[in-house]
Amino acid sequence: MTEGFIFAVCQVGAEPALKKELSREHPEFRFSYSRPGFVTFKRVDPAHALTPAFELKSVFARQYGLSIGKAGSKESSDEERARAVKQSFEEIRANLGNAGKNLNLHVFESDQYAPGEEPLGFVPGARAKSARAAIAAEMKSSFPELEINARSLTGETVLDVIVVEPHEWWLGLHEHGRARSADPGGRPTAKDLELPSEAPSRAYLKLEEGLAWSGAPIRKGDTAVEIGSAPGGASYALLKRGVSVTGVDPGKMDSVVLKMPGYRHIEKPVFYVERKELPSKVDWLLCDMNVDPKVAITSSDRLMRELRDSLLGLLLTVKLNKWEMAADVPGMIDYLKKSGLVRVRARQLANNRQEIFIYGLTRKGVSRLTE
Repeated sequence: MTEGFIFAVCQVGAEPALKKELSREHPEFRFSYSRPGFVTFKRVDPAHALTPAFELKSVFARQYGLSIGKAGSKESSDEERARAVKQSFEEIRANLGNAGKNLNLHVFESDQYAPGEEPLGFVPGARAKSARAAIAAEMKSSFPELEINARSLTGETVLDVIVVEPHEWWLGLHEHGRARSADPGGRPTAKDLELPSEAPSRAYLKLEEGLAWSGAPIRKGDTAVEIGSAPGGASYALLKRGVSVTGVDPGKMDSVVLKMPGYRHIEKPVFYVERKELPSKVDWLLCDMNVDPKVAITSSDRLMRELRDSLLGLLLTVKLNKWEMAADVPGMIDYLKKSGLVRVRARQLANNRQEIFIYGLTRKGVSRLTE
């Protein structure tokens, strides 16, 4: 094991934001190594050991853990690297004792392109496919019941194999917890999250991933107001869940959404919407507008105050049109906490572009978690 090192995977282009974030939130780490979508850091005082359960205060690290070095070398074959993975798996399993029986194994690739910049015909996951096949073949005889890339359970230890290049596999170790993604590399698999052919936009994927990551206690029969609803991807996702939706947007909604029971469109900017135009009881407020973050935050804050009697929580997507805006994220979170939200968390999700997802509950929303 490489003592005192950690790894993090992120969106391509977010590496500088991640480095600055850790410099601010975790001065005990220093930048060590970087490739597109993959960064490692070294602990200043390696004598102070970290455990796989350590938590990183990060918005831009989609997944992270202890870094335990590379599997093989650049000259190694996939079979030799797979044997190195198996050796590490066996050693970690033995060190964990009885808990080692539940050691999980995730094999995934770091991002190769920024979202929306993939070349025609690009297939995500292809780089890790051959690595996963080689590892599966190597592990089969000794661990026939092992399901590679199974979603993590809380408290479960995971050996991460990050395929940075076809010849460059990094190994990491983390313990799954509430604030982490259960998916390999923090990226939902296609079988878990697919875009329905009739969904109006990718906002469907962003919201569904955000709900899975946050654990927001949205239920059938709830009522939501969505700011910036056009053309209707997120509204469609909510309606499919049995949530009534009032969409606020001067843009046109897709006919698929307009025809669905439980949807109403207020076709004007949110700045001109009055409380009396909204449902008498609103459980959830969503916002995804292509505006400056301050405008998105203050618009959400105004409606939260007007809906405070019934509101359970906020699901907010904030555009970072310049990466320099990443430095403002802590201030955004503090502002929302002062507005009355608790358990506020933020993450750049796999389906986000140059934007982040922020989730927070009111105290009424927190009480629902225990119902």
